[in-house]
Amino acid sequence: MLRTELEKSEWDLQAYGCRAAAIDNALQDYRDPLMLAASMLSDAQEVISGEYGKPDTETARQFMNRAKYIIFKMMKDNQDATA
Repeated sequence: MLRTELEKSEWDLQAYGCRAAAIDNALQDYRDPLMLAASMLSDAQEVISGEYGKPDTETARQFMNRAKYIIFKMMKDNQDATA
C-alpha cells in the first residue's frame, strides 16, 4: 500500500519525532553514521534512567527508532554497494 506524503510525514513524526529527511540530513555531518546511531541509543538510555526527572519512554522510543533507521539505512547502502 502506497502512502501519501502527508501519511508518511505523520508516520515519521510519531515514530522518530522528526521527518526521516531530517535524519538523512544529520547523517551528512557524520563520517561514521553508526556512531550517530550509538549516540542516539545512549540518549535513549539517559531519558529512560530518570536521572534528570521523570523517565520519558516516548522520547526514548523515538531515539531508538532513529537509531534503527540509521542502522537499517547503512545495511541497505552496504547491500546496494555489493550488488
